[in-house]
Amino acid sequence: MYFLDLIGTFAFAVAGAFQAREKNLNIFAVTLMGIVTAVGGGTFRDLVIGRTPLFYLEDQNYLLLSILGGVATYFIPHFFKRGFSFFRFLDSLGLAAFAIIGISVTTSHLFQGNPHGIIALIVSVIMGTITGVGGGIIRNALMGNLPSVFNQESTYIPASFLGSLVFYVLMFLDVNMAIFVSMVATLSVREIVAPHGIYKKVFKKEARLDLSY
Repeated sequence: MYFLDLIGTFAFAVAGAFQAREKNLNIFAVTLMGIVTAVGGGTFRDLVIGRTPLFYLEDQNYLLLSILGGVATYFIPHFFKRGFSFFRFLDSLGLAAFAIIGISVTTSHLFQGNPHGIIALIVSVIMGTITGVGGGIIRNALMGNLPSVFNQESTYIPASFLGSLVFYVLMFLDVNMAIFVSMVATLSVREIVAPHGIYKKVFKKEARLDLSY
């Protein structure tokens, strides 16, 4: 999960930085948008639940990968555009990992004594969802755009919500099973249901380049 979390962090940084690069922003802005996209959701989660130090200050690999993703996207945007489907899939893996980690962090920090109950369910699933989508919302707000996760075609929020809910429900039975099923659920929504996923790209040849996230 840690490895997938780092991969997702880099992919999120690339996705965020790419949007800024497409608007011809300078290297500082491109890198900043990459960082915000990669760690914004987790930052919001940690601040809401009162968890300090922030996760990327405790483990600086997250921040370093975010900076690397932003800088690399600024200098070689065409490389990431050519490999869009691959990096989009990494982005989906990251979303799945972020949702699971958001749930885990929230339940361990807020509800370590009693992670059961309707309040624990609601708060944990919301924090898991926000961990996945919060960075993109903050980035779009900073860029003066309506957050793309609110678009009709976007599957980011449904995928993150479903992955979070599935993990929370199943983690009381078996954590490994919960991780697997949660990731399958998230990836299914992002890569099979979504109009830009690998299923339609590979099997139906319908996908088009989607820079909405």
